[in-house]
Amino acid sequence: MSPSLLGSSFLRSASGNFTKFASIRNAHFLSSVPMKKRGVDGNLPKDYFENKTVVVYFSAGWCGSCKFLTPKIKKFYNAVKESDAGKNLEIVWVSKDKEAAHQEEYYEKNLPDWPYIPFGDENIQKLSEKYKAVVIPVLKLVNSNGDVVHDRVRADVEAGIKADPVKTMEEWKKLLNQ
Repeated sequence: MSPSLLGSSFLRSASGNFTKFASIRNAHFLSSVPMKKRGVDGNLPKDYFENKTVVVYFSAGWCGSCKFLTPKIKKFYNAVKESDAGKNLEIVWVSKDKEAAHQEEYYEKNLPDWPYIPFGDENIQKLSEKYKAVVIPVLKLVNSNGDVVHDRVRADVEAGIKADPVKTMEEWKKLLNQ
C-alpha cells in the first residue's frame, strides 16, 4: 500500500464517508418519499419522521368504510396527541383516490393536518404493494425501517376510543421500543 493511503488525511476522509453512509442507511424509510402537509409550504423535511410513531393509513374519498373509519381515527389521534405518549404520533395518509381533485377534496374536508403523499407519486403504489393495501381502509403501525410491527391498528383505534386511547398509544410505543 502506498504511504499516501496510510496517511491521516485518507483515514479522515474514509471515516467521513462511512459516517455519511451510516447516516443514510439509518434514515427513516419515509425520508425519501415526498410528503405534503397542510400548513407547510413545499415538501416536509427529510428528517420529519425521525423519532416519530408512524401509522400508515390507506384510504380514499370514494370508500364508504374509510368515511366511517376516518372520524374514529381523528378522535383517537386528537385524544392521544395531547399526551406525552402521543405527542410524536404521525398518521401518514396514502390516498387511493383516482383523481388529484378527489384527493385534495377529501383531505381538506375530512382529515387533520396529517402528512400525505401527493397524488400521482410512484410511492403510493410502492407502499400499497409493500403493505398489501388492496382493499381499503388499511392501517399499519410501522417502525423507522418500514417494517410492520402491528397490523391490528384499526381494532386498536376502535377499542381505544371507547376505553383509553393513551393506553393504546403506550402499547404501540412498547412495540416500537420507544
